[in-house]
Amino acid sequence: MPLSVQIIATPEASASSVFGLYDTLVAAGRDWEHLVSGDEPEPVFDVSLVGPDVEGFRCGSGVWIAPDQAFHDADSADIVIVPGLTLSPHERPDPAQHPCLSWLAERDMAGTRVMSACTGAVYLAEIGILNGVEATTHWAWEGLFRRYYPAVRLRTDRGLCFSDASRGPVTSGGTTGWQELATFLIAHYGGTQRAVRAAKVWLLANRGELQAPFTSLITTTPHADTVIAQVQEWIADHYAIDNPVGEMTDRSGLPPTTFARRFRKATNKSPQDYVLALRIEEARQLLETTDIPIADVGEAVGYVDTPSFRKLFKRKTGLTPAEHRKMFGKSRFLSYS
Repeated sequence: MPLSVQIIATPEASASSVFGLYDTLVAAGRDWEHLVSGDEPEPVFDVSLVGPDVEGFRCGSGVWIAPDQAFHDADSADIVIVPGLTLSPHERPDPAQHPCLSWLAERDMAGTRVMSACTGAVYLAEIGILNGVEATTHWAWEGLFRRYYPAVRLRTDRGLCFSDASRGPVTSGGTTGWQELATFLIAHYGGTQRAVRAAKVWLLANRGELQAPFTSLITTTPHADTVIAQVQEWIADHYAIDNPVGEMTDRSGLPPTTFARRFRKATNKSPQDYVLALRIEEARQLLETTDIPIADVGEAVGYVDTPSFRKLFKRKTGLTPAEHRKMFGKSRFLSYS
């Protein structure tokens, strides 16, 4: 008997996440049989959309969605998935404006497994089921999690997180991370063969478990600390100098411990981590837009020891500089222009 899966469909939902999950899960045990084997279809999942009402609305992507069931009278399900959501990366969702939160919190977690794709993890964090466990989400929401959900062991470098493959929450990473979640669901509940077939039919590439190559180490975090803002503006052009943290501290006019505390509060990073992030992001930019040698890239961002630069770059991004250039460099896109 197919497992029942409910995908949350609300005005905040991302259409690609909702319908991508819907299409791939409905196809498990069906499409290969129709297209290749000619066997009788044996669907793995019975998928439906659940939302605030069944009348329909435009979701966060502007696409019209009409849920199959409304929250107030929805059946119980084996699995509930919160898809990617168009939420602020700086403010917690107001429960009064997000009725899905109370509905999720009322689920019987012993009988219903709750999962998320991309920013849907915010909802799971809000209801507390991610406390104390590793979880991932879109990298641009890292600051929100650090500030409001510190009990979550956030791993934005990972593409998929779960403590136990058979129980508990599962979270997948950024925007197209729903593909990794769909692959997990098909493989775990439908078996390896069905997962292989789904990957072939849907061209689901092996993304690996890392999200790190796609993240930006620097994101805009609004704050009102003018001293730190001025230092941030200065370091944006001087990150390659020797002892940048010491110079930042001197320019702030603050005692070192006070500066470090205020800097972390304003940016969610220590001064050292912030400078490192700036250097790596600038190195990425040079690798993506120029053909200059990797040694020169490292030197341009403050690292004269090329082997050390390569090791540091891979530790922070999951790729070597050469691998990053191959994946994101201009040569990849020349044939499209």
